[in-house]
Amino acid sequence: MRRPVLLLTCEHGGARVPPQYGDLFAGPSAQRLLQTHRGCDFGALALACALQRSLGAPLYASTVTRLLVDLNRSVGHPLLFSEVSKKLGAADRAALLEEHYFPHRDAVEAWIEERVRRGHQVVHVGVHSFTPRVDGQLRTADVGLLYDPSRATERAFCQRWKDALGEVDPDLRVRRNYPYLGKTDGFVTYLRRIFDQSRYVGVELEVNQNLLSTPRGRRRVSRAIAESLGVIMLSAKARRGRSRSRRG
Repeated sequence: MRRPVLLLTCEHGGARVPPQYGDLFAGPSAQRLLQTHRGCDFGALALACALQRSLGAPLYASTVTRLLVDLNRSVGHPLLFSEVSKKLGAADRAALLEEHYFPHRDAVEAWIEERVRRGHQVVHVGVHSFTPRVDGQLRTADVGLLYDPSRATERAFCQRWKDALGEVDPDLRVRRNYPYLGKTDGFVTYLRRIFDQSRYVGVELEVNQNLLSTPRGRRRVSRAIAESLGVIMLSAKARRGRSRSRRG
């Protein structure tokens, strides 16, 4: 059994617009769009930073708005560029990829490759948030754990994490593969194609923005996630230790 190590990322951490792209957001409609959930994942970066402080894990985060380029979409995906950035010419869109998209994704992939080479199993948690209501429909969860059901390591990890969250905060509504499916297009899905499940466990953490909208809610969910994830990582290391003892 490989040694588990935790990695945090946050692909939609802010709504920053680099100065050279300011003209794209000069109009009132673009400004309003920038201030919605489409501009960034509200509260996700603060949560990711709180987890980094609590767990001591490395964090790779982007604060450039996904309305320019979405770091959680594959090249060629229709939502890689928004209706705002699709107005740019091909050369400018390619520049966005070179300036913001590939540096983030390449750095994360290289970090994973290095740890795998050292004999680790990387547990990658991509930190995101979701709007409490879409198209008039209320979403019925506080926390979502997204994974690929065909990967036994991810399925087991998320079940243990869900159970641990229930122990820490029984009133949190935790659902698996909600409000999205964990195997759809995304950075974690891309990384699964490169690293097998013995080397890479990819989970997207989705937190309801209602919880992240107040200081009390942020403290509550940050504590619950940090404590439960810490328990899961410790238990994974303990299982590895027992496995080595049996082999010895």
